[in-house]
Amino acid sequence: MINSFKVIDGHVHTFMSDEISFKIRTSFNRAYSIEFENPGTGTIDDVLNNMKDLGIDCTIMANFAPAKILDQNNRWALDASKKHPALIPLVSFHPDMEGDFGCLLTEYIDEGAKGVKLHPMAQGFDPKSVRLKDMYGICNEIAFPIVFHCGRVANARLNEYSDVDTIEPLINMYKNIPFILTHMADGSVEDVLRLSQQYENVFFDTSIVITGYPPILETNEPSWVEDEIVENVVEKVGAERLVFGSDYPWGSPGHDLKRFLNMQISDEQKRLILGQNAMRLFINKEI
Repeated sequence: MINSFKVIDGHVHTFMSDEISFKIRTSFNRAYSIEFENPGTGTIDDVLNNMKDLGIDCTIMANFAPAKILDQNNRWALDASKKHPALIPLVSFHPDMEGDFGCLLTEYIDEGAKGVKLHPMAQGFDPKSVRLKDMYGICNEIAFPIVFHCGRVANARLNEYSDVDTIEPLINMYKNIPFILTHMADGSVEDVLRLSQQYENVFFDTSIVITGYPPILETNEPSWVEDEIVENVVEKVGAERLVFGSDYPWGSPGHDLKRFLNMQISDEQKRLILGQNAMRLFINKEI
């Protein structure tokens, strides 16, 4: 807790070991031409220590992986959350992974999953694939949240699979699913305003775009450098539609929190963005 605000980081990537973290971060940074220093490693110990140091109450693990190891990665995250209750697990899917997706999702939920994370651009699949139909169907039936990577990564765009135009038909089709679009819909104020007005089931995570980490502000084109932009969006969209996220270990939750705490928005708006919205979407959800 920080200044009486319960804080939930709604967007963090965690890794099984230092070795795996280094391998994945190095590969990811190379693929997306990320040249700034990662502020952390994303191992469980690293994340927990960072949470303790900063006063973060809970962390949403928004992990994903290649299809061939995706089920293994999902189950590792579920196990990690049982050992560390402050870590809240999302699970991921890919059309090429094996198994019945409806049965898999039900099993994951029984094991403690609190949402789905999809990164179609990095995972390399069309999110409208028919293989995902059963997964979407169950999520729609029980209002199970889906966190969608939205837009580019560090100014790189490998395909159109994470574009707003690709994701929007799903938002329109499955109106009972809370869709959380990361990176403020690729930092497009126009899209954030339009989508929030058109769909009641759309939320936005603040990671990377509303950052306080200087290397990201200096290199990431969609980032909103001026607080006035953020404050205007909060007023027009409503604080209840924004979820604080850092994208750690690429983003820096400490820098991002400091920026939010200093913004000219009300304490109630800060309370919603920094923790209450994520609590409502992921943690207190009755399945």
